[in-house]
Amino acid sequence: MEYLCRSRPCFTAAGRRYFSESSGSDSLKMHTKTVILTQWKLINYLKTYFNKFTIDTGFENALNREFAQFLQKVDPKTYGKHVIEQVKSTISINDSNAKPVPQQEKNALSFPNVFGNIFKDEPKSEPIPKWKTLKTSVVSRESISSRTSQVLNSLALAESDASKLLKIEDLISHLKQYPESKHNVVKEGAVRLLLRIKKKHASNEDIQSAVNVAFALLGHANAVAGQGIRILSIDGGGTRGVLVIEMLRKLEELSGKPVYEMFDLICGVSTGAILGSLIGLKQHTLDEAAEIYKNLSSQIFTQSTLKGTSNLVLSHSYYDTELWEKLLSEQWDKTLIETNRNVKCPKYCAVSAVVNQSRISAYLFRNYALPWRVQSQYLGGYDHQVWEAVRASSAAPTYFEEFKIGNMIHQDGGILVNNPTAIAVHEAKLLWPGTPIECVVSFGTGRTVPNPIETTSLTSISNTSWKNKFFAILNSATDTEGVHTMLSDLLPEGKYYRFNPYLTEMLSMSEIGPEKFEQLKKDAIMYLRRNEDKFQDAANKLSKEKGMTRKCEDWMKDLRLIYA
Repeated sequence: MEYLCRSRPCFTAAGRRYFSESSGSDSLKMHTKTVILTQWKLINYLKTYFNKFTIDTGFENALNREFAQFLQKVDPKTYGKHVIEQVKSTISINDSNAKPVPQQEKNALSFPNVFGNIFKDEPKSEPIPKWKTLKTSVVSRESISSRTSQVLNSLALAESDASKLLKIEDLISHLKQYPESKHNVVKEGAVRLLLRIKKKHASNEDIQSAVNVAFALLGHANAVAGQGIRILSIDGGGTRGVLVIEMLRKLEELSGKPVYEMFDLICGVSTGAILGSLIGLKQHTLDEAAEIYKNLSSQIFTQSTLKGTSNLVLSHSYYDTELWEKLLSEQWDKTLIETNRNVKCPKYCAVSAVVNQSRISAYLFRNYALPWRVQSQYLGGYDHQVWEAVRASSAAPTYFEEFKIGNMIHQDGGILVNNPTAIAVHEAKLLWPGTPIECVVSFGTGRTVPNPIETTSLTSISNTSWKNKFFAILNSATDTEGVHTMLSDLLPEGKYYRFNPYLTEMLSMSEIGPEKFEQLKKDAIMYLRRNEDKFQDAANKLSKEKGMTRKCEDWMKDLRLIYA
């Protein structure tokens, strides 16, 4: 054991006096515990070394005795009396039960598990739940910055088309995983690099699609297709969305273009969010969209009164919310940002209302990120499935259950903003700053002519019931014509078109009767005939090609970005 003492100065006589004189300090306790751990590590090293030789159990006991003598020199308060007791009991057991070791087993040196039982008499704690043991990995800002530089350098050095495509996908994954890295990506020239790749590989559809997704994550919007920004806004209204399909059919007929090519941004709430995703994101024809819309409506809004009433009491939803979510998830299977893989896909946002905050606020489900250093007046995000956006925006109270995503509870955006045109204009200004608005088309889902008799009778009533007050507040909150009046005054003449047909009968949001659908179509046809000139004017705006001056401006803008 002289070697042991020489290799560990703390076991000398001077070291022992040091421990006995300073046993009261906290630092000494910590040091002593460290020494104990080190001593056992040394014993394990010796065990491994002497396994190579033929020895008996006497050496094992000698090591344990030496360790016990050392512990006796230390104040038991430092580590607990149970340590010495455990070591002594282990030594006595080994001495009394020592048996001759067969020659074939002498190489297997077995040490008592003293260290593992030091804290054996401590009370056993309850099993720790698995979720408490899962630690969230925190990545430092420096690591993210380093990773950003590495990804961009790899993209810049890529030579083959396959390699560039792979590196662009790495950049997309990096931006999705670390959204906070966007400012570093932009500062290090990612937009300039991607523009060069896009220009050089104009014929490679895969690279063009990947670049489009990367641009969407960075908030860089491609130049608009026309003279200025063209916006489509669709109100909520349940199955009355059939009116919108008929009016869009008229625009396509007059302009000769599908809807997704006519507009740069499509914004919808509730029914508008559904239709916008069908014709904008999935780019269905209007006939296909009408068929899908009717099928969804017939499957959801067909329910017995008894079952609907019981659902309303139990889950605050008259219709089957689980079935609704199942149908939506089957129809839309992509994330919002991934819709940009299609280079012809317009910008899209669906509006919901967040109801679990101090005040109800609008939330925008976008298929794009906002540019660096640009802040919207509205909450929003792009890291969602398309069906989640539609589900949240159409979660009409009493019709369907509220929809929870993260720590936010969403309901139908129509309870707050039933006409999202003003939101669409705001978002367009953020995406294309400095670009003028060419055309804004806003579709309503029907209205009725005010009854003068009912209006006159209201003046004779001196008081109203709580029910009447509630519905008056609700109608005021979901009013669509107030936004229309404001925008018609603010936007330049000839830029804004609002289409909202008068109906023979105001139908409920869940009406699915065939005769009611036919009546809606008749009302739409009558409205189209009366507003033929207005539709023709809007179609001319939407089909107008970009002029040479505007093309030169866009070309110069891209050159400045590329060679900045």
